[in-house]
Amino acid sequence: MTVSTPSAQAQKPSASWARRLDSGTGPDTITNLQFYFHDIRSGRNPTAVQVINPVSSFFGSVTMVDDALTETADAGSKLVGRAQGIYTFSAQNESAIVMSMGLGFTDGPYAGSTLSVMGKNMFMNPTRELPVVGGTGLFRMARGYAVLKTVTLNTTNGDAVVGYNVTVYTPASSGNGQDSPVTTNALSSSSSPPTTMMARERWWMVGAAIAAAAFL
Repeated sequence: MTVSTPSAQAQKPSASWARRLDSGTGPDTITNLQFYFHDIRSGRNPTAVQVINPVSSFFGSVTMVDDALTETADAGSKLVGRAQGIYTFSAQNESAIVMSMGLGFTDGPYAGSTLSVMGKNMFMNPTRELPVVGGTGLFRMARGYAVLKTVTLNTTNGDAVVGYNVTVYTPASSGNGQDSPVTTNALSSSSSPPTTMMARERWWMVGAAIAAAAFL
């Protein structure tokens, strides 16, 4: 008796903090990810550092982050990735920041894949939403949304833990990052455009030399 097994590409990637929601037959791969964002501004090794500090108010301040993403709200739980980017206080009369973050994952089948999140975050609201505007690897050409809920916020030092519930739609036709983009690098030594450019440069030099000789 022969037992057939699904190919590696047909198998659904899974992790304790992420799961596929689609049936595998539709135009999109749908993935739900749940993790916790640790924004640490205090202590000897903060992961969120203010790089622009306005004198009169928070408006205009800019913070650079390299925040841990973990499986649970406990900072000591499994590290599943890091959030790297910036957020800036963008409103004069409300508690709002604009975030531009790259979420880079390091755990399980999603290791090496990224999501790009950018948008307005009304951080004092109990629940808010940010758009997912892109991704790489298994999330190539991704789109979706992230629902954020604050778990803890220290109003003295600014440290915060935020839960992320992210739903991502990735076109099935994109290959879901299974093929390596390195093999099709347009800047590789075997690609034809640089050779064509060199040929054009040689003809330009010959033409310039002929033109110069005509005036001698």
